[in-house]
Amino acid sequence: MNFEKKPLSIINTLKGVAVGVANIIPGVSGGTIAVITGLYDELVDAFGNFFRSEGGWRRNILFLAPVVAGILVGNVAFARLIGFFLDAAPEATTFGFIGLILGSTPYLFKRAGTSRFKAQYILLFLLGLGAVIWMGLTPRPEASPPITEITVASGTLVFAAAFVASIAMIIPGVSGSFLLLLIGMYSTLQQGFSTLNIPVILVFVGGTLTGVVLVSKAIAALLRNFHGATYFAIIGLVIGSAITLYPGISSGSMMMLDLAAFLVGAALSLILGTDMKERLLSRRGQA
Repeated sequence: MNFEKKPLSIINTLKGVAVGVANIIPGVSGGTIAVITGLYDELVDAFGNFFRSEGGWRRNILFLAPVVAGILVGNVAFARLIGFFLDAAPEATTFGFIGLILGSTPYLFKRAGTSRFKAQYILLFLLGLGAVIWMGLTPRPEASPPITEITVASGTLVFAAAFVASIAMIIPGVSGSFLLLLIGMYSTLQQGFSTLNIPVILVFVGGTLTGVVLVSKAIAALLRNFHGATYFAIIGLVIGSAITLYPGISSGSMMMLDLAAFLVGAALSLILGTDMKERLLSRRGQA
């Protein structure tokens, strides 16, 4: 066993849990959390170039297995907990996620890695910002009854919904859960994971993986050929998602709770944004 790789696998599993938790919260993007945690570039490369990336498919499996396991744990284990917090303290919970998102911006500018600022970067930033704000202003339809049994018809519907949502999951700032709300399938996802409905979960995972692989190919090409420009568009998407989440702010003790939640989220984001892989490898190099 390679003991040097084991801590990295644990870290990637925990990062995957964070992505999975984000995916079940309407308005919060799993792609955003992947960017904040430093998973994003490697994740889209592993999915988009599974057989062609450096190290081949074995390396990609070793990277993806703990991440995907973490995402599934985040989806299943935290569905009820997140629902509890959103019911008990929706405003403070939302401010926590806003802090998490905005706290990532220094890390994102660092990841853009551009020494020269170009006018096209501003345009791409504004396009990303505007796209997410426009989506946030889109009215949400009434919830439809959840699908609890898989037939050919219902399975096709769940697979297609998962495919559409996965496109948003891999694009930072765009919430897969929000898209599921728009197409009336969010209750199926939430109830399926919270009650461990295995047939629904399996079909949903199949549709999600199919969409993620196809979209990742396009994103990986953009990051490879237009890294700085792509990251400025991502920064616009991420900041736009924080704006759309803003719930308004209360006064008195509730305002203090909102501020505390925001600061905790921002602090957590700064910790996640630190490249833990580089720190771990540097420590091993010094040992």
